[in-house]
Amino acid sequence: MVRQPRFAIKQMTWEVPAGTLGKGENPLLCAKRELEEETGLKAGKIKKILAFYSSPGFLHEKMHLYKATNLKAGTMNLDDDEEITVKVFTKKELLRMINTGKIVDAKTIVALLLTLKA
Repeated sequence: MVRQPRFAIKQMTWEVPAGTLGKGENPLLCAKRELEEETGLKAGKIKKILAFYSSPGFLHEKMHLYKATNLKAGTMNLDDDEEITVKVFTKKELLRMINTGKIVDAKTIVALLLTLKA
């Protein structure tokens, strides 16, 4: 998980690693890039879970969720304006964080509930 400031809501949030998909960019390549840039980890295996629209009533933003496993050391490469902390949590901790409102990011909640289910 990555913790970073989200200025629109004036708070720090715990989120799954994510980033902006470049025009014409392959979502899988973007997912791999963002994972390594934000966490310093590379996926030995990566599987697409789901694609969805974040808020189709007024945005055309399509989210692509991937599950990365067999993680290996890579190179963290943050943008100049990024302030990110990386931390590993247990499944139990993550579910508790969702239920207590410590995780408030919708894409993260969707990703965790889909991938942490028994």
